Amino acid sequence: MEKSKYVFIDETGTPSLDVEKGGVLPYLVYAAVVIESDEIETARIVLSNIHDKYFKQNRYLKSSHIPNDDGGFARTINIFTELKGLKHYVYAVVIDKSKINPNSGLSFKTVFIKYFNRLIAQHLQSSESDIHIVFDKTGYEEFRLELKNYMEKSGWGPTLFSNNTFTLAEDQNEEPLLQIADFYAGTIGKYYCGKFDEKKSDVIHNGFIKKNTSIDWFPRQIIPMFAVTTEFNNQFNATITRIAVESAENYLSNHSLDTVGCELILYILQETKRNPFRYISSKEIKTNLKARNIEVGDPIVKISELRDKGVLIISPIGKKGYKIPNNEQEIAEFYNRLNGNVQPQLRRCYTLNKVLFEQSNGEYNILSSSEFETLYRLCSVIVP
Repeated sequence: MEKSKYVFIDETGTPSLDVEKGGVLPYLVYAAVVIESDEIETARIVLSNIHDKYFKQNRYLKSSHIPNDDGGFARTINIFTELKGLKHYVYAVVIDKSKINPNSGLSFKTVFIKYFNRLIAQHLQSSESDIHIVFDKTGYEEFRLELKNYMEKSGWGPTLFSNNTFTLAEDQNEEPLLQIADFYAGTIGKYYCGKFDEKKSDVIHNGFIKKNTSIDWFPRQIIPMFAVTTEFNNQFNATITRIAVESAENYLSNHSLDTVGCELILYILQETKRNPFRYISSKEIKTNLKARNIEVGDPIVKISELRDKGVLIISPIGKKGYKIPNNEQEIAEFYNRLNGNVQPQLRRCYTLNKVLFEQSNGEYNILSSSEFETLYRLCSVIVP
């Protein structure tokens, strides 16, 4: 059995979906700070140090009490630095309220709070260790009891199979560690609501959010994987054909020592002139080149090299073979093939890194390293 985990949850923003109303933030952020049981005392020491250094008067860490000026930003950075002394990670849910149906059940505050508490709990649920969730007290006492009963019926009460618990606490006297969750929720909320300028945003994101936080968006924004190719013209286009043919002829002029590449291009150009809309199969290419005593192996390897050099040879999804493009739709169909390969790989990379990060309690976040900066940015676009 692994060590039990404590999860401290707080939020910034309001459940109101009326984002056009003055003072209502477009996002609501839940931050769940996950700390293993043997780190709890360290967490209390770290929090006490933060109080001593930055909140001497009231000994109360609260994000909304940190001003949005240069002094407040410096204090935010200092607090993040102090928190590096604590082994923990943060799971955050950023809720874009403008994308929630105002006529749905989530328009009711009580439903909203119950739904996202259960969503976070289910995400963090583990068969390997007990999880003790502490949520910042919200609403009237009647609703607090209702929420606690709801969560316990959802599996967050002691059973024969687990000792999971869900409790509500006040963050000053009952459970001060909730203040760390408040700090993360508030800072992430300020970041996404544009409270930091570009330079400060980069520091917050690259130095802290990216390295120590796992973020999910709600609703999940799925970028369409395939273009609607019917929007592109499928009529013969002399300009597109000319550009593609010239890209092939330029290669012939500048890479005459590449016998395999040049012979492959010559054959595709030859067939383009005979029938510009015909796709030429790999088997046909291999057979033709072999008749000239040229071994090409798998043509896609060589064609990929030619594409890297700017030769416009396409192979649309759903169609076998290669050709010089003759219209917009053929190129769009080829981009669909690339898109269908790239997007799933990026989602897969993001998902696997997320599993590694969360299951190691924030110890391993390989994708956040500078070596994978470009890959991380691409993943962030596909999985916001």
